[in-house]
Amino acid sequence: MNVSLFRSIANQYKDLRGVNTVSMMNSISQLIENQIIDNQLPVNFYAGFERFSYFPSQLRRYSRLGAVCRRVYVFGIPDVRPPSIPGIEFVEIPPSSPLAREWFLLVDTPDFWTTLLTQEVEGRDAITGGRRFDGIWSFDEQVVDRVSLLMSQVLENSYLPVTQRNPDRQSRHVADISGHLVGALDTVKLTSQRRWRQITTLQKLAELSLQNKPLGVMLNDAAQVLHTIFGATDVAITLSDDSAHHTMVGTAGNVISSKQSFVIDSGPSATALSQGRLVQIDDMRQARDRDTCLPMALSICTAPLVGRSRAQGVVVIGSPKAGVWNEEDGRTVAAFANMLMPMIERSRLQKVLFDVTRQQNK
Repeated sequence: MNVSLFRSIANQYKDLRGVNTVSMMNSISQLIENQIIDNQLPVNFYAGFERFSYFPSQLRRYSRLGAVCRRVYVFGIPDVRPPSIPGIEFVEIPPSSPLAREWFLLVDTPDFWTTLLTQEVEGRDAITGGRRFDGIWSFDEQVVDRVSLLMSQVLENSYLPVTQRNPDRQSRHVADISGHLVGALDTVKLTSQRRWRQITTLQKLAELSLQNKPLGVMLNDAAQVLHTIFGATDVAITLSDDSAHHTMVGTAGNVISSKQSFVIDSGPSATALSQGRLVQIDDMRQARDRDTCLPMALSICTAPLVGRSRAQGVVVIGSPKAGVWNEEDGRTVAAFANMLMPMIERSRLQKVLFDVTRQQNK
């Protein structure tokens, strides 16, 4: 049967439709699934996976749904053999079926009703590179009724419409979902802000590389980028005078710049230098150690400045609070250090050439 759940609403609700990523689709799906699991709702649950090979990542979640629901129906192209799970029925669809390109969910009971209706669209998401889906998420009774009718036709079952609905129960479910959705959106917002800081930090450093500034000025500007844009409370950038002694060349925050050389012999910065890798500590109190460059910091993220032969310095950021930075923040600091080292070598070379030229002109 050539049935499309998405096309049943596509034209009528085209102004309400939107294109979503796989991540957003998973978030919406989990909100609906969690409402059923958390409230132990004995519903018939219908889910379109496009193909069975997309199902294994949801195995644990759907095992819980199978234990709660009256019945779970999973639709997909049988490109792999699905697992046997109590309470779950896998419904095979041919590759030519419109449902083979649709990600959908349906719940239709007197106390709770909702549906997610989407169709995969051409192209890939510009940021994630993943699939994209055009569709709508609805709590509208008429939409749910229409989709339930089509679902009965797909399964070749008799259509038994819900004749009496409980708006009070539905309102409570919608309120629960809305509360969870707000929390999810806040998390997405914070994640987006963090990623904006990460990207902008590297972008500003790239812009700084185009400016012809003395080494000390450039490194202080680089430290300010990590302080003002990335959000690090304290920043220290060191360069080695020889194999052991370092000088604080670029600083920001509460770090006091000094021309006096010192040895980096303790803490994460010492490890970063000796092992030539990023070191990230969430709470220095647990490490029972202090960093030579930022001794008062609780959160430390330090990356080596690796030249052609050895580590020639470190980029260190610190915070008086514990657990400030995540793994992506650490990768950003490592990328920052990798971008900064060629800038340092170029600046040093320019100074050497300038000194040679000045000597020749005497």
